[in-house]
Amino acid sequence: MRVAVALLMVPAAVVVLGVLTYGGGQGGELSPMRLGMGLAVGCALVAWPVLLGVRRGGLLSLLVLTLAGLFLGAQRPSHERDWQQNVSRLPRATVEGRDVTLHNVRDFRYDAEGEVLQARWYDATYNLDEIERAYFVLTTFGGVPGVAHVMVSFEFADERFVVLSAEARREEEERYDPLGGMFRQYELFYVVADERDALGLRTQTHKDPTWVIPMNAGPEKTAEFFVNMVERLEHLAGEPQWYHTVLNSCSSNLATHYERINQVSLPPDYRVLLPGFSEELIAELDLLPEGMTPEQARERFQINAVAESAPLNESFSWVIRGRASSP
Repeated sequence: MRVAVALLMVPAAVVVLGVLTYGGGQGGELSPMRLGMGLAVGCALVAWPVLLGVRRGGLLSLLVLTLAGLFLGAQRPSHERDWQQNVSRLPRATVEGRDVTLHNVRDFRYDAEGEVLQARWYDATYNLDEIERAYFVLTTFGGVPGVAHVMVSFEFADERFVVLSAEARREEEERYDPLGGMFRQYELFYVVADERDALGLRTQTHKDPTWVIPMNAGPEKTAEFFVNMVERLEHLAGEPQWYHTVLNSCSSNLATHYERINQVSLPPDYRVLLPGFSEELIAELDLLPEGMTPEQARERFQINAVAESAPLNESFSWVIRGRASSP
C-alpha cells in the first residue's frame, strides 16, 4: 500500500517541482536554488508515504500540495511590468459598423541579434467587407520536430496585410522557456503587426523556416475569424491572462477561435500541442488550398528563399508570395 501511494504521488511531485522551480520566476532563467528546493520537495512527496506511512505521509504530502497550489494561485497576471520594447504597447481595437481600427500595430526593424533598430507603431482601419483571405503562418524553431509558432495574416482588398499572433509577453531580460510557460512566467499577448515586422523577424533575423499558406475559408468566414481574434485581444487589454504552453498558447488560441466561429468542438489533438505538424490538421479541416496535400503545401509555400533577401518595404508582402510588386 505504501509503495502504491508513493507511485501515485509521482505526478504530483513533478507538478510541485515545476511550481517551485518556475512559478513566478523570470522567464527563461533557471535558478539552481529553486531547482534544488523543487527536487528536494518532490522527492519528499514520493518518500513520505513509504517512510511515514500512508496516513501521516499522505497528510503531509497533501499539506505541501496545498501550499504549492496557494503559491501558484497567488501569482497574478499584470500589464504593469518592465516589458521588452516590442511588446511594450498593448494592441487595442475600436469597432464601428464594418470598420475595425487597430491601435498600436507594430512595424519594427531588428538587427542580426534580434535587437530593435527602429521602433514604429501605427493605427490602421480595416473594412470587413474588403477582407479577401487569411494566411496560416507556420514558423519552426529550435530544431525539435513539432516545435513551432503559428499565427494568421489577413489580406485586404486595399493591398494591406496585418498579422495577429498569440504569444508569450516577455519582460526585459526574459527568454522563452516552454517549461516555464506552464507555470505562470509569462502573460498572454496578442501581437498585431505588419508583415514586414512579424515575418521579417522570423526569416531575416532568426532564419527560422517559415511557411505562409493561403486558407481555403472564404471572405465571410475569414472576416468572422478576424473579428473573433480582435475581440479576444481587446478582452485581454482589460483582463490580463497567463500564457500557458499547452492550454493558452499560439496554437490553442487559434483552435479556440476556429471552434467559436464554426460552433464545433475539436477533440484533443497532439498537433495543437505541437503546431509544427499543424498543416496536417488544417488539411483535415479542409482549410488548405483545394486539392493540395500537406506535403505539397510545405513545398509550395515556404518563403525563406525569397523573404531573407526581400526589401522590408511596401512590396515585401507581394515578393514573398511570388510577385515582384503589388498588383
